[in-house]
Amino acid sequence: MNFSEMELSDSGGPAALKGFEYQNFVAAYYVLSMLENKNLIKVRCEAVDDIDLVYANKVEYIQVKTTDKDSKWNAKEFAEAETDSVPPQGRQRKYQTISKEDSILHKSILCDKGESPSYFKIITPRDVTNALKYLKISLNVRDEKTELRQPLLKTLTACVEKNRSKKLEAFKSPNGNDVEYWLDHAVWEVIPTKELIEMRCTKLIRQSAHRKGIYLSENGDAERILCSLLINLFEKGAASRVLKSINDKSYDRRDFISWFNDEIQYYANLSLEHVKIYSTDSSTLQAVLSLFFKEEGLYDTANFKGKKECTGFKGEYHRRKYGYDVIARNLYKWFHEVLLLPSEIADISPDKITEKFQILTKRYKSEASFINQLIAKALLHSIVRTTYKSQPIAALLYVDDDKSTCFDNIHIVLNEHEPDSLLMGFSRFITTINRSSLEKVVGEFHELLESEAFSSQKEKVLILKKDNYLLEHDINELLEPNSSLDNNLNRFKFVFFIGYESEHLKCNSKEMELDFENQLIYEATTQFRELVNHLVSVDEFYEDLHIEVYLYPIPSLISLIKEVQNQVNTEWTIC
Repeated sequence: MNFSEMELSDSGGPAALKGFEYQNFVAAYYVLSMLENKNLIKVRCEAVDDIDLVYANKVEYIQVKTTDKDSKWNAKEFAEAETDSVPPQGRQRKYQTISKEDSILHKSILCDKGESPSYFKIITPRDVTNALKYLKISLNVRDEKTELRQPLLKTLTACVEKNRSKKLEAFKSPNGNDVEYWLDHAVWEVIPTKELIEMRCTKLIRQSAHRKGIYLSENGDAERILCSLLINLFEKGAASRVLKSINDKSYDRRDFISWFNDEIQYYANLSLEHVKIYSTDSSTLQAVLSLFFKEEGLYDTANFKGKKECTGFKGEYHRRKYGYDVIARNLYKWFHEVLLLPSEIADISPDKITEKFQILTKRYKSEASFINQLIAKALLHSIVRTTYKSQPIAALLYVDDDKSTCFDNIHIVLNEHEPDSLLMGFSRFITTINRSSLEKVVGEFHELLESEAFSSQKEKVLILKKDNYLLEHDINELLEPNSSLDNNLNRFKFVFFIGYESEHLKCNSKEMELDFENQLIYEATTQFRELVNHLVSVDEFYEDLHIEVYLYPIPSLISLIKEVQNQVNTEWTIC
């Protein structure tokens, strides 16, 4: 929208907003609707119309009318303009009655002046007469009531044109659209009381907080959040059209959702009533490894449809010694998410503590013989959780072979402004990283993606996934057996985690070159290119996949494995 769309006048709404409590609640309701509707990108207050809803592909202009009368709204009250009495001119002998073109309908039509298609809505506490009831029918079902359209069009056109000069063409918007266009793009909604809108607002707040894993207290948390929002909306609506830009009178969805998340997190911290088990609170998600480089543009010139990204992770040194013990301690804190089912994590009743500990130790014992796989899996899990604040699915997607090849990390990545996506993780520890070892990894990935494990057994994940322990998402359709990867490429990301021994790292940093980190970056990017190049040479379809490679160089894999085993033995008694 350009600045010319906003009328540079302070008459009407801004000056009198204090009298529009009803309108303020309506604006709040639509701002809160951005929490559920990702297509609604901005709500403007007293900019063009009373409220403007800016969608990706249209703008809806809302008039809110709260005039007090005992009767229902009729066509005359809605569409007939006030008049001026104009003295006779030229050969005229009588005063002329001239339309001021200022009815609600005139003003609504005149809002149609932007580049996007215009839609319209009238919201009132009073109901409408039978003559206007066609407007209460939703646009997508009006074909069932076509007999009501023509009489209403005739009535509204007559009202709009009344007392206008016969020499003028039909009344139209700045975009050249007339009453008929308005009728086919407008709805009328009756909301009898301010209290009803308030209830709708607090319901949206509670539902949205619940989807984030937070139960708001019934003693007024939702009402307090609504009150804060109303204050902000009042300030935006009351802002001068002359002195302020249109952005000052707008609520952008990114700004609002960030504000809302902070609000509910504040009340969550007060009440400590999280109901979901996989927290997205950054303060509780502890990273195990540190990021030391990220490269996103190595394949920009290749014109691949899918992104190819490389990220390097490292452990830290303390007093020149590689921090195997620190990594082991921090990794241990993630084992409960990796080894326990959601229902087992959620049950914190005192009589279940011993049983949960026994389950955890039993699962660890069952994977101890493949400890390197467990550590790689847990490291990838920790990186994905801290990077994306994801919701992990407690399931593995296996290929039907003797090697138990699988995606060992499956995560739901929640997106505020786009459909949610699914991250499929594939982790390996390699003693020596070279072309041969990378080709083996690519071969296992290729075999997995070609197998029934991906094409027809995703439904197993759908069954195992327990949504009552996860934040709300919209990925179920991706996991249906008949869902096609080709049709959902932008909603999948495939992640390789490869830990490997690097000759540039030593257990004692004193033995390393001064520019070891540059050498590591060069080594990692070289291996990344090797992996991606081989991947697309195996099947050009992989050009279209979004692929991220996490590379973790380490001085000694055996030393890390021993330290993790020591950490577990210190915490648990493993028989």
